[in-house]
Amino acid sequence: MNYSRIFTIGMLVSASSFLAPSVVKAEPKITSEPSTISIAEQKCWLGQFFCPKVRRNLFLRSNQVVKDVKILSLDLNRLDGNEVFPANAIKVNLNNSSINSLPNNQPLLTPIEFDLKGVRSGEYNGNLLVITPDSELVIPISIKVKDYWLMPLCVLLLGVGLGIIISMYRSEWMARDEVVVQVARLRSKVRVDEEFKQDSSFYKKFESYLTAVETALENKRSSAAIEAANQAQDLWDKWHQGKQGWLNLLDYESKLRKRVEEENPQNQISYLEQVTWQLDSINKGRPSQDSSGQVSKALQEVQVQLNNFLLAKTQLDEFRELTNQVPYEARDEEKYWKQEALTLQRLLYNLSPTDIDSYHKWQDDIRTRTDEIVENIQNLKSNAPPSRTFLGNVSSSIKNPSHAGLVEPIPNINLDNEINTSKLEKLSRNRLLIFNSLSYAIAIFLLGNAGFTQLYLANGTFGTRGVVDYFSLLAWGFGAEATRETVARVLQEWKLPGLK
Repeated sequence: MNYSRIFTIGMLVSASSFLAPSVVKAEPKITSEPSTISIAEQKCWLGQFFCPKVRRNLFLRSNQVVKDVKILSLDLNRLDGNEVFPANAIKVNLNNSSINSLPNNQPLLTPIEFDLKGVRSGEYNGNLLVITPDSELVIPISIKVKDYWLMPLCVLLLGVGLGIIISMYRSEWMARDEVVVQVARLRSKVRVDEEFKQDSSFYKKFESYLTAVETALENKRSSAAIEAANQAQDLWDKWHQGKQGWLNLLDYESKLRKRVEEENPQNQISYLEQVTWQLDSINKGRPSQDSSGQVSKALQEVQVQLNNFLLAKTQLDEFRELTNQVPYEARDEEKYWKQEALTLQRLLYNLSPTDIDSYHKWQDDIRTRTDEIVENIQNLKSNAPPSRTFLGNVSSSIKNPSHAGLVEPIPNINLDNEINTSKLEKLSRNRLLIFNSLSYAIAIFLLGNAGFTQLYLANGTFGTRGVVDYFSLLAWGFGAEATRETVARVLQEWKLPGLK
């Protein structure tokens, strides 16, 4: 009986245990507001100064009371994987990362602080874990850090300043420097060439051009300075190319002057005075002639004029000899013919060297007078045969004059001398070529690389790429002033079709 009762009771208890509903313990559900944490901030200046500490408030909520809640921070990785935002730079609840109790359906404010000291620029992504004994909540974190504003601003201003300086240099100072280099090169050449200084006409003209260059530079007239410098360069090139020819002509001119001075020591013969004026004019105009051949032709004309005078003077001297053959007894005839000689002399001295017709007329007159005086003397000395022979020789000399002391013809000059460019000139030209090439290359390189690069304010991770980001600012700053002027000038100097 007792055993059956016990058995029955055991069966009932087992059945009730089997049939009774099971009690399930519900897991707590934790949510956060906001569900993700996003930060965009500047990093410290020089990595140490003006370091911002960014705070975010995180509200945690649970559907039931939860104890022993822990919030853990993990390292945040940069997108390129080369840098991390350390977990120890993320402080939860200020000094404590554990929460004793999370109330039921009541938000709990949890401050989170991010220390950016020592963090490099870039975009960092990771998670913040909220762990309970029965569950786990993952809160994504995204942090964008860019460089401190001061250095990018300085680089941008540097680019703007560089563009302005280059623009000003190219528009105002480059031409001046080119002229200064060109003038210095010319002066160095002249300094070592003593023969050039001996040619006073070229040297004075050369110095006048250099004086014009200096005056134009002082007045900031670059175009006038360039023109004067080019004229000085052309003058030097012309003289140096035909150097020996110019020296020969200068020596020949000196010989002509010397002969004129010998014939006209007291400057009383108008004919020779005019010859001197022509020589002065030729000497003064030497630098203006296109070649030494033109000067040679002018000197040749003077040589002919001077020889004409020397021949005529010889004729006149022989005519005077004839007047001395008039018999002493015939004083009237002697006086007459001596007066004729003076008349011929006066006519000769007052002739114009360029008036060849008057010269020929004077020749005809002296020949006529020679025939007349010879005939007159013969009539007066009809019984003196030797005199007739002498008279005939003198008459023949007057009618067909010759002179051993005539000025020799102008020497041949060589006009084909080549100019050799000095090493200093090549060096100066190379420097200018290098500067031009580099300035163009820098402008194109900077502008080309920065064309589609975002600037500082629009780039939340500025500085991640280091030098590339700064080159962007530098290029855009440079382009603010120099793009229009520099690129346009470069393209113009390239002489591309359609660009003038």
